[in-house]
Amino acid sequence: MDDDTITNEILASFAEHLVPEAFATPTRAHRVTLELAGPIGTAGPEARSRFDRWVDARIGDALAASWPHDRPLAVAFTSDGHLLRRYDEDGCGQLDWLVGLVRREVAAIDTPWVFGATLPRPQPSWEMVYDEDGNEIDEVLRPPSTSVWTATWYAEARGGGVADTVAGYLHLDGEEVIASGPLDLRATTATREFHRMLYRHPARRLHPLRRRNRATR
Repeated sequence: MDDDTITNEILASFAEHLVPEAFATPTRAHRVTLELAGPIGTAGPEARSRFDRWVDARIGDALAASWPHDRPLAVAFTSDGHLLRRYDEDGCGQLDWLVGLVRREVAAIDTPWVFGATLPRPQPSWEMVYDEDGNEIDEVLRPPSTSVWTATWYAEARGGGVADTVAGYLHLDGEEVIASGPLDLRATTATREFHRMLYRHPARRLHPLRRRNRATR
C-alpha cells in the first residue's frame, strides 16, 4: 500500500468523525466528538460518580484509539462538558510533546476534565539477516517477543462539581486486560507528566482538592 493511499485513509477517518461544533475553536486534536458525560452539574456524590464513569469511558477510548495501519503510543482527552477532544502523540512516543499540546489548548477551558494514557504495545523489530560468511543479506521485520504490556493512565477533574485526581494501570495480554489497579499520582514518569496537563491552570485554584488524591481502581 503506497503513501498516498494511507494518507487518503487517514483523511477519510478524520472527516468521518468531524462535528460542526468542533470548528468553533481552532484545535490540533486528532478527533473531536460530542461529550456525553462531561463536567456539568452540581457537587455531590452524583458528580463524583459521573467522573468515575467518565474515566472508565476514557480508558475504553484510549485502548480503542487507532490510526489506519497503526496505533498511538499515548493519547490524551479533554472535556469542557460539550466537546470531547482526543490528542494523539505523533508516533515517536514523546509524552512531553503531547502534554505540552494539551496544556496550550486546555487553557481555554474553564472547568476542564482531562485524561491521559500511555499505550506501549509490544512492537515488531527489524533484524539483519547474515549469510554463513557473515555478510549482510537482508533486513526482516520480526514480530514482538511478547504479547504482554502495561498501560498507565491519569485523570483529573476541576469543575462541574468535582475536584479530583486518580491514576492507575492495566496489564494486558494483547488487547485483553488481565489485571488492573491504582497508582499513586507520582509513581511513574507517565503519571507525573500527565499531572502537568493542568499545570498553573486557574481551575486548580478555583476548584481545589478537598481530600487526599484517591486511587480506587
